[in-house]
Amino acid sequence: MTNAVTTALTAAAVVVQALMAVILVVAIVAIWSPGARRLLAEARDSLLGGELWAAWVVALVATAGSLFYSEHAHFIPCRLCWFQRIGMYPLVALLLIAAIRRDIRGGPLYGLPLAIFGSIVAIYHIYIEYHPEAESASCKIGAPCTTKWIDKLGYITIPELALTAFAAAYTSGRAPALICAASTSEPANE
Repeated sequence: MTNAVTTALTAAAVVVQALMAVILVVAIVAIWSPGARRLLAEARDSLLGGELWAAWVVALVATAGSLFYSEHAHFIPCRLCWFQRIGMYPLVALLLIAAIRRDIRGGPLYGLPLAIFGSIVAIYHIYIEYHPEAESASCKIGAPCTTKWIDKLGYITIPELALTAFAAAYTSGRAPALICAASTSEPANE
């Protein structure tokens, strides 16, 4: 069962990463292209009202995955994993409350410090996985931070899943505002 869950989370992470890359490219192209701006405006209009629910689902799946790995698969969370959990777990409650209240402006703002904190820890954790010599003494106590409990596609590890979830939760929660800014920007050469 652990392999099936890992494969499903890996597939979801790759799809989310690809989707975020496409949105980024279209947003950059929208600076110069009216067609890309129209595409972003249509995407914004179709998302309105559902973006906080999407961000909540991302945070919920990440939290459930984290708990599955520690409680069912018996992967021992390292010190950096605990800090990433500190960033992710409260996002579930914050984004649920924001979605229920339809707080499109404030909801993502409340989660921003947690998403930034969790992302920074995840990036550092990924660095430690690839550079074990940089692991601090505090990481070597208990479960080492260099342990790759999963390793799919040559780069998907638990910290990579966490980083993807933090980025996706924040991006999907802020999508209408980000898309609106890109879709209403004036072309540079007009």
